[in-house]
Amino acid sequence: MVTKSLKKIIEFSWKEKVVTAKILSEKLNLEKSTVSRNISKLRDLNILVKTKELPASSQGGRKTVVYSFNKDLSYILGISIEQDGIEYIKTNLFSEIIFKKKISKKISSENIIDEINKIILKNEEIIAIGISIPGIVKNNTVVYSEALNIKNLNFNNHFSIPIFVEKDAICGALKYSLLKSSILYFQLSVPYFINEPVGFGVGIILNGLPVYGTNHLSGEYKINKTLTDQRLSFSKFTIIDIKDSLKFISKKIAFLTSIFDPELVVIGGNITLHPQIKILKNFIKEEIYLENKRQLDVLIEKGKKFVNAEGVAIKTLKNIFSTDDGIKYFLKKVT
Repeated sequence: MVTKSLKKIIEFSWKEKVVTAKILSEKLNLEKSTVSRNISKLRDLNILVKTKELPASSQGGRKTVVYSFNKDLSYILGISIEQDGIEYIKTNLFSEIIFKKKISKKISSENIIDEINKIILKNEEIIAIGISIPGIVKNNTVVYSEALNIKNLNFNNHFSIPIFVEKDAICGALKYSLLKSSILYFQLSVPYFINEPVGFGVGIILNGLPVYGTNHLSGEYKINKTLTDQRLSFSKFTIIDIKDSLKFISKKIAFLTSIFDPELVVIGGNITLHPQIKILKNFIKEEIYLENKRQLDVLIEKGKKFVNAEGVAIKTLKNIFSTDDGIKYFLKKVT
């Protein structure tokens, strides 16, 4: 039987990583006997591992035993899907990356399930999957993704393993949510053919919580701006001049930044692979109203990869260890 006290101890131990019986008793307001009984059970399941003993106090008494949550007991996948390919990572239970890989190919509704299935077959030891995807996401269903030509796709109807889905820009913001509590993450996605409009999604986190909006449309916006009139593939992206496009985009970013007043603005997406991207930061600051009065950091990822995959991995782990159903599922998988 999975008791409330056991679930509390698992969630707290996962968050804190290292615990003692005394800390669990004090922080969770549990009887010492209850804590001792549950620690014994979790040790038997190899979920908590004894790591060391601290000496008794000068006044005597027993030594304090320190326990660590077993981060390598199982693994999850974080998968980031964009029109130009897939990035995925395998992490342990502390979201530390064990393995990562990029697959460069055009992704659409026609091949997305097959590509995910190929990844799963190579990583059979995982217990859950997080998927980052451009578009409107609600209750783990992709309601609409213009970039991937997807409507009303629920991945859990196609796979037996639990899958948690989140929009890409929110995933990017979640990656930085451990550092700041109010974030705007701009996912600027250059499509497979670069004469098509640049994708412009915004992940909004205010006071530590993602903002979805009444209709789950927060952060969805179309700028109808192309980088070139020539039909060129993404492989040619870095050799074209995008200065005028960056100036145009900076005005959109600055307007939203002025309205939301975040602590941190992050520019992500594959547009950051372009060598001219460094000028975007100055363009943005020039356009922000009262920029010199704000405590604001502007960060450009400069081609950093696997950010959304990391963000959705973090979300997936939180979903597992912060809900009753998630903890029950975790115990079922590891016992």
